[in-house]
Amino acid sequence: MYVWNYVTYDIEEPMAKASLAVKKVTATNLRGKLKAYLKQATANQVVLVENRRQPPKYLVDKEFLDSLVSERESILATLEILGDRELTDRLLALSKTIDDDVAAGRLLSTTDVFGE
Repeated sequence: MYVWNYVTYDIEEPMAKASLAVKKVTATNLRGKLKAYLKQATANQVVLVENRRQPPKYLVDKEFLDSLVSERESILATLEILGDRELTDRLLALSKTIDDDVAAGRLLSTTDVFGE
């Protein structure tokens, strides 16, 4: 008999708190109830498949994984910008004047730049 284990992880975000539940199953149980486990793999729940012969694997929802990959790419881009001290200083200086530039009409719209 296999005991179903749930592990909950709290993910701290700047404005919200999310919970991620991990359900552990054996590879044998997964094979026998694949359809049920596929339905259980949602944005807030992943299935951890354990097998004696192979390292454990996660079964996750595609949209959830896609959002994690997108978030990672965004974080890496931000870190790349922040790693360039000259660029960061320039962006900070521009950010102090942007509201005045918009109000004075000194910026071009996307239509002005791209024509549509």
